[in-house]
Amino acid sequence: MTWVHDQIYAAGGEHIPNNWQTFADQTGISAIIHLRNMAPVQFRGLPAKAFLWLNLGDESQTTVNDRLLVAQFLEMCLQNKLSVLLHSDHGRHRVRWIVVAYLILTGRSVRGAIREVEERPWLAPYHTRVDSWQSFFEHVKKLA
Repeated sequence: MTWVHDQIYAAGGEHIPNNWQTFADQTGISAIIHLRNMAPVQFRGLPAKAFLWLNLGDESQTTVNDRLLVAQFLEMCLQNKLSVLLHSDHGRHRVRWIVVAYLILTGRSVRGAIREVEERPWLAPYHTRVDSWQSFFEHVKKLA
């Protein structure tokens, strides 16, 4: 697991779901955004206070609505003072786009959001389609 931004953490693999209760007790993380194709993995122990599963393997499968959903969910969790785990079975790098969506929703420019996720802990290069983020940015502006 690694710290990403404010109360946002990222992890991948099977260890945390298999040891969720101990992990949650030790870290205080109480919300999860989980990416996994077909069905969510079981996080063993008491349920998280907030849980969002998306039937996605990686960013290339997302739509504007997926990006908006995760960004709003993440914003809601943080407003309610919940620390959030971004999790993918296939590795923490698969959840990087969630942070970009959140940053754009909360007022960052596309370039600023992408630049931020190219810094630690993610590191450059971040292979993404800037045009799809520009479309998301425009969509968010229309909602304001």
